Amino acid sequence: MCAGQARQADRSRLMVRCSMLSDVGCVRSQNEDAIGCMIPREDDPFARAGALAVVADGMGGHAAGEVASRIALSTVLHEYYRDPGLPTDALKNAFAVANQAIGKLAADDPSCDGMGTTCSALAIVNDLAYIVHVGDSRIYLLRQREFRQLTEDDSMVGELFRQGLLTAEEANRHPDKNVLLRALGAPDHEPAISLDGFPLEHNDFLMLCTDGISDQIDDTTIASVIMRFDLLEACQQLIELARLAGGLDNASVAICSVQQQPPTPGASVRSTRETSAF
Repeated sequence: MCAGQARQADRSRLMVRCSMLSDVGCVRSQNEDAIGCMIPREDDPFARAGALAVVADGMGGHAAGEVASRIALSTVLHEYYRDPGLPTDALKNAFAVANQAIGKLAADDPSCDGMGTTCSALAIVNDLAYIVHVGDSRIYLLRQREFRQLTEDDSMVGELFRQGLLTAEEANRHPDKNVLLRALGAPDHEPAISLDGFPLEHNDFLMLCTDGISDQIDDTTIASVIMRFDLLEACQQLIELARLAGGLDNASVAICSVQQQPPTPGASVRSTRETSAF
């Protein structure tokens, strides 16, 4: 299991806190998910770029999926903070660099042939949030007890649902629900990005997760857990629920909270990967 916590106040006096967990599940032998965040201190040169959380779900033979998701995580975090441009441009460029890196390794190394990964990223700059994603790893917003999905699944079943050809229940039970239309590592990658960002409010919660969470736990239960527990305990509860549902896939979740509070000193935090028993 991977775990991490971070927090920081930004220039608009909105405090961003984040906790995250990743678990191999009950069936898989290795964890092909990758999850991380960075929240710079106010005096850090990277503070201008705000907070960034990233989740990726790799795919491919042998250990190739794990390689792809790790490349996506490290590349997006690195490239986003080294880009002096607007958050939207930095996110788009970071995904493009990650896509090229994964594609090149897949072409050069036969053991990585066909590897790819989903990737969803959330940047919080001052009081605005920006999202970019490829695949079916999701980002949700919980605001005043309303829980809604911000991303659209880049999957065949997701497209049928958007066209009104499947109900939400039918889409969730469809045998091909995990067949993706886009992933990092594919030559035709075009990330779906929220160009203008959207304003955040006091007591907003944002959740990033892989399908090991969203496929196993319904939205009502997820929202209830987030409202009931603190961030890290909420992550632990969601991982536990995914395992109780069978733990058929790797499960990763990051929950960010936004609160209007006095600044609290904190250290820069990058992705934390610790192995422990759940």
